[in-house]
Amino acid sequence: MKRNAPHATGSITATEGDETLDESFDLLADPDCRAILRAADTAMTTSELAETCDIALSTAYRKVERLSDTPLLVEGVRFDPDGDHAAEYTRGPSDATIEFTGDGVALTLDLPDTSEPAAGFETTGVSAD
Repeated sequence: MKRNAPHATGSITATEGDETLDESFDLLADPDCRAILRAADTAMTTSELAETCDIALSTAYRKVERLSDTPLLVEGVRFDPDGDHAAEYTRGPSDATIEFTGDGVALTLDLPDTSEPAAGFETTGVSAD
């Protein structure tokens, strides 16, 4: 699965004609995807999401891949001291708004502030050498 680039803080809006709008609505209409988004309020691997949501692992992998291609689910890395790093996922938006405009439907996703370092993550004294 591809890695999402860190997204900006604030909000993004998808409007008519934007593939993200249709894909987001399709995913939100899927009960398994909604369960994954509900569970992903904390970072989880696909296996953890499958277990928490009581869905087959193969189904979870397919749904997570589709969700992570949109701003709805953000992919990160869970670092393991033994080197067995794993992809982990969290819900992207903190809030969503649907608006009916003269041009059609607009979906606005409010994105959380990701500029703060993770709790317990020490960044001082780190060197690329």
